[in-house]
Amino acid sequence: MAITSVQWQDVYRNGSGYGTVDVNIAPSTVIAMINLTGTTGGGTQFAGIKHFRRRLPSGADQDVDFGEWPNWPDVIFERVSSVTFAVATGAGQTGWALGRMDHWA
Repeated sequence: MAITSVQWQDVYRNGSGYGTVDVNIAPSTVIAMINLTGTTGGGTQFAGIKHFRRRLPSGADQDVDFGEWPNWPDVIFERVSSVTFAVATGAGQTGWALGRMDHWA
């Protein structure tokens, strides 16, 4: 297998809650990963993959949601049609992250 393309996505959140970015793609096998690249304010900020849609051999999509931020993985390797990158911050905090998808053939 070889990487055929790379796709980047900025993710940002300011204040208490989640900042998410949904990336919809043609079904593709990808390694999706995210890294927290900057923060302001005290306390915990977190970046991860909140959700993805797995493309099944039948052609149907299966939603995979990781729920709340402590459960978000930072990497998945799957055949997908969508990935949701996310940043979690608290009051008085800001977080920046960079998501990446490497498409495989």
